[in-house]
Amino acid sequence: MTATQQKIPRASRKIPKYLIYEQWGGKIYYRKGYQDVLKGIKTPEEIMGSSGLQSVIVGYLIGILFTKSVRQKYFLLTNEAGLHLAKRENMAGDVAIYDKAVLRPEKVTTKYPDVPPKVVIEVDIEVELKKETELDYVFRKSARLMEFGTEKVIWAFSKIQKVFIFEPHKEPVIVSWDKDIDVFEGVSFNIAQFLAEEGIQISTTDEGRS
Repeated sequence: MTATQQKIPRASRKIPKYLIYEQWGGKIYYRKGYQDVLKGIKTPEEIMGSSGLQSVIVGYLIGILFTKSVRQKYFLLTNEAGLHLAKRENMAGDVAIYDKAVLRPEKVTTKYPDVPPKVVIEVDIEVELKKETELDYVFRKSARLMEFGTEKVIWAFSKIQKVFIFEPHKEPVIVSWDKDIDVFEGVSFNIAQFLAEEGIQISTTDEGRS
């Protein structure tokens, strides 16, 4: 039996589906803070929203990408954009950029897209991790996306102010987020520059939710 064919543990079935963020690679990934919801310490709404910083950064990225020239060729999906990779394999992402030749208009439905995005951009991590580190999760998810056909996966991390860039058949690149990061075709972003222009200062001890 392969990892993707493993059955969901019985104990996991007792956890409400709305607390599931992703399911792939034979694992279920729950939303960060889900245990507090199960204990009654927090409401579901308290853990489902993005932090102010994450939302501002994602909004900035969408603004950079939402130009007429980009929209002529690509669809931009955000707001925890879902992706169906295979049976019982579903991911979510902050920004997914699809070539319209791949995600054709007739394939845009009420279901998750089942074709690979050209580029995926993630800002921080939204899942509760138990038996693997954040680095393990980032590398595994990026590898799975590239195996599915994604050409570039970009992760921005506010706590360490770094950007990880993954591309097929290349070594991952890790740079400070004060560098210009190329998305494609001359489109780039610089998170540190944007935050400085907006007067936003980051506390590295901020956990995002309280």
